[in-house]
Amino acid sequence: MKPLRILAVAIIAAASISLIGCAGPAGFSYQNVTVTLTPTCQDCPNGIIYNPAFPMPTVVTPTSSPGAPGAPSPAGSVLLEPNSGPGGVFLFQADVTNAPPNLTWALYPTPDLGDITVLPSGSGSIEGGTAGNVFYSYGTIVSASGTNAYFALNGIPAYTGGPALQQALAMGIPQGDVLITASVPSDPANPSSVATARQLIQIFNPTGSPSLQMFPRTPTNITGLTDSVATVPRGTSFQFTGYAVGAPPCTSTSACNAIYQGAPLNSTDNTVIWLVGNANTTLGGVGNATIGGLVNGVPGPYGTITQTGLYTAPSVIPLSGYQPLIVMESHAVPAVTPPVAYITIN
Repeated sequence: MKPLRILAVAIIAAASISLIGCAGPAGFSYQNVTVTLTPTCQDCPNGIIYNPAFPMPTVVTPTSSPGAPGAPSPAGSVLLEPNSGPGGVFLFQADVTNAPPNLTWALYPTPDLGDITVLPSGSGSIEGGTAGNVFYSYGTIVSASGTNAYFALNGIPAYTGGPALQQALAMGIPQGDVLITASVPSDPANPSSVATARQLIQIFNPTGSPSLQMFPRTPTNITGLTDSVATVPRGTSFQFTGYAVGAPPCTSTSACNAIYQGAPLNSTDNTVIWLVGNANTTLGGVGNATIGGLVNGVPGPYGTITQTGLYTAPSVIPLSGYQPLIVMESHAVPAVTPPVAYITIN
């Protein structure tokens, strides 16, 4: 009987080893699981380019073969993608270490949240009217295989409020950018544990000027409209918000130096300049709105505004006929007709 008992023990031991081996896919350690993304663009005229204000890749795509695969995108880098013409589709290859490539691809902010505004393209274009409530898909991410996915854009997105803006702020997505993520499970015993690679994409208008958004603002192209968008008590402050999106990257030393002295190639200039003045001298392009005495951060009879858009009203109400006016200009192209906001001081 002893041989049978020994055999039974051996069978039980073998079964136990087999069950333990099924705890996770064979050949993967699940230690320090990582995901990296390598972008490819088949028709980008200058290959893959990055905004130098963010971490740059250690290996640059050879200019002799535009669009060829380069190095994996470093954490925090920002790809530049044109809004029109060649280069509107990126292919991403995901490489996973120490875990099976069971990838989940996602695009953020979550498409069609209902308050994403497509800014128009073209020189001097400005989004007018009330922000938000423009339903559309600002891009798509489609998995081509287990480890590859295509991203196709659809306009330069602006997050104007509600869920889209909240999600963009929470995830660190700048205006005019979208975020691609690729995730894999990193612990078979914990389904909520994942390793994720992120890639920001800044979308620009290659043939025109930046587009501007300002809140609140006076609607454009309405002749003679000077109705106030805000009433500010004397000596108190009011916060305006605004931004520019879509500026193309600079491609020459002189163009880059216009952004700031020594700015590297492929820098973009979506900076805005806040000004305060009065309805006194002509400003072309905004109906027959008028503007005068523009100042930047300097106390004056019409108040002061900082470069974060914080307006402080003067202690004395301006003279009749000199209605205060807030102006937001593009630093890159000051000649672009700026959005304005008439205000009342009481």
